[in-house]
Amino acid sequence: MADKIESMKKEHLLILEINEKNYKVLQNLFEKNSYETTAVLDKEAFAKVIQTDDEYDAIIVNAHIKFADSQAIQTLTKNGSTREFIPIIYIDSAKVHDKEMLEKSFASGAADYIKKPFDSKEILVRVKYHINTSKKLREYKLRIDKLANLATIDQLSKSTSKMHMQAILRHELNNYKRYGTEDVSIIYLGITSIEKHISAFGLEKGEKIIAQFAKFLRANIRESDVLARWVGSEFIILLTNTTIKTTESVIRKLKILLAADETLAKSQLELAFGVTAIKKDDTNEELLSRVQYAYKAAKKQTYGKLEVIA
Repeated sequence: MADKIESMKKEHLLILEINEKNYKVLQNLFEKNSYETTAVLDKEAFAKVIQTDDEYDAIIVNAHIKFADSQAIQTLTKNGSTREFIPIIYIDSAKVHDKEMLEKSFASGAADYIKKPFDSKEILVRVKYHINTSKKLREYKLRIDKLANLATIDQLSKSTSKMHMQAILRHELNNYKRYGTEDVSIIYLGITSIEKHISAFGLEKGEKIIAQFAKFLRANIRESDVLARWVGSEFIILLTNTTIKTTESVIRKLKILLAADETLAKSQLELAFGVTAIKKDDTNEELLSRVQYAYKAAKKQTYGKLEVIA
């Protein structure tokens, strides 16, 4: 239904003209062909358009307007993400060909420059072509953005993905080797009781618990810390400018907050924590191996379930 409504929506043209008479000619042409139009005829109207978030499918400009130059017109395509890739089409009705004006228009980012002599059919065809092209570009960008999001965000937990966290760790290791000015600690933690929940209530319930737990962690760590889902119900937290001693305090705080969380307290989650800090000569593999070893050792403990390897 939403797609059907979208397909019925008229394409919206912003028309920058010298006077109302010229605008009426274009308005009549476009509105007869199922377009919606908005007129800008002076500096005041242009200033109002810049300040709004109205969406347009194309901008039609009389090449001889005086109230806005090509650079100012170009800003209309940068005012908000919805205006990206909007084609700007100049129409020049002067009898004398002005090569300099044409070159300046294209240099400023114009999609097309329609020069007299022309007819209404030519204008309609060109406008339609550029609108369709811009839509394809926007769709392509959306797909690229979605792929980038899939690569950096774990879709179940909505936290950083394993692949992206590996890149972040490499960056932190390089910074530490170069500057070594602050402590960086790593927590590897997991829900050790997750298999019990899945066996008792099913995989969907288990995944819901993982997602809720990730949300809890994101809400209770600093903005400067990075949370990533590593595998299954296991996570890594990167804590910048944090000593191992402070990291242990962070874990104690998380346990207290978890016990007070109405949603997760009912699940009676059993957790284990492995902790280490970045060392100057670490590689990614050595750092991860050390913190995962600490986590495995913590899982074997009867109480506390916290292992620190300095």
